[in-house]
Amino acid sequence: MIRTLRALLPTLSDLIVPTVVYYLLHWLGVADVPALITACAATAGYTVPRMIRGRRVDVLGLLVIAELTATVVLLAVSGDARLALLRPTVYLTVAAAVFLLSCWRGRPLTYTGATPMATKGEAERAAAYERSWHNSPQMRAIHRRLTAGIAAAMFGYAMLNVVIVYSYPVSQADGLQKVPGIALILAVLVMLRSRIPRLSRIVDAEQQRSTDTSQSSTAYGGKLAR
Repeated sequence: MIRTLRALLPTLSDLIVPTVVYYLLHWLGVADVPALITACAATAGYTVPRMIRGRRVDVLGLLVIAELTATVVLLAVSGDARLALLRPTVYLTVAAAVFLLSCWRGRPLTYTGATPMATKGEAERAAAYERSWHNSPQMRAIHRRLTAGIAAAMFGYAMLNVVIVYSYPVSQADGLQKVPGIALILAVLVMLRSRIPRLSRIVDAEQQRSTDTSQSSTAYGGKLAR
């Protein structure tokens, strides 16, 4: 759990940092549009160095930078702070569609997300996890239901965000929209963790089946040798 929370820390920071910067500037009397632009720039200011320090392309980091760039452009062109606050609605709706599509094409996205927890980082369990996808209808059903559930949660937050943005002043909406965002992250984490025991048992059974098959083959080979 601690390892998973540590992995989610950059995402939580992406939600918290712009909010803190925006409210600080708002308290100092800065107008909504320049305050939001500065908050976006502050987030990019640590996202880029994070990728440089890690010496790898961070997909999440690139998504954040692209989102912030689009926000700044939108604010500069329209001057409407509410439109900028709707950006989570756009990318969460797209993400929900991608999650749903993965239920029917290829493998559900939760298959990859649950891999570290179900395999505990062990090569043999990783191989058994891969075989289980092909051999276990139960595993496939778990991942498809889980992925569809996460997609529904994303879409629900996207719609709730629209309600928040147009029901409250910008100064309140910017903070309020982060609450369901953090709740969504925690809900996804809980949903994944709740399925890990069942997935682990499926992997255990696959490992045992592989061991039994190997032992039977060895014993049969020994008899032939005699």
